[in-house]
Amino acid sequence: MTLLLEVAGISRRFGGLQALTDVSFSVEERSVQAIIGPNGAGKTTLLDIITGFTRPDRGDVTFEGHPITHADPFRLPSMGLMRTFQSARLVPRLTARENIMLGGHYLTRAGFWSTGLRLPSARREEAALRVRADAALRFLELSRFADIPASDLPAGTQRLIEVGRVLAGSPRLTLLDEPAAGLDDTETRELADVLRAVKSSGITMVIIEHNMGLVMSVSDRVLVLDAGNRIAEDVPEAVQKDPKVISAYLGEVPA
Repeated sequence: MTLLLEVAGISRRFGGLQALTDVSFSVEERSVQAIIGPNGAGKTTLLDIITGFTRPDRGDVTFEGHPITHADPFRLPSMGLMRTFQSARLVPRLTARENIMLGGHYLTRAGFWSTGLRLPSARREEAALRVRADAALRFLELSRFADIPASDLPAGTQRLIEVGRVLAGSPRLTLLDEPAAGLDDTETRELADVLRAVKSSGITMVIIEHNMGLVMSVSDRVLVLDAGNRIAEDVPEAVQKDPKVISAYLGEVPA
């Protein structure tokens, strides 16, 4: 398989805290890579570095063979790399459809005046975004929520709408930061079904997640961080049995 993302020797310090130390891993095309670890392990910092929100002190990030270590975050979607955040960042007053349409706006070419004056080119692009959004809603089986404001949607549905917004941008690689945060068991199972369907559609994913059931059910490989250090990386079944991983989560290795 082709390597889509390569992270090499990433280190980052914030004042007296060493958040990451020489972390390396790679992600194959059409795979799901999970990143797990206790609170404070450096997971979100690593995601922020990959997506340009934080600069590393050392190390490099390469996407499809192109260096992106110092790329601005707003440039990455046009390269095919998109992400979500720990809390759903939807626009409350916009409908589910309109929020998903936002994910594809970087694909448009109409300028400020064309859009403001509702010129034909702008209307055509808006219609195309609407088609993309409706396709994402059907894919997620959420068409019934299309015209409902995001503020009126339950937490689980908001999470799925955020996934839909990413899908509308037709990414090659999607990075999801704790997609199951705040979800109940039923919503988490629905999310797992969606993530498996996203993978089947050919989209590569990197997922930060605390829910181990979700991680083990959707991931091809699991990277484990502890206090900013990589302590394990393997297939889910092997990681689950790794004494270093058990110790990091439980504080001791069962006898």
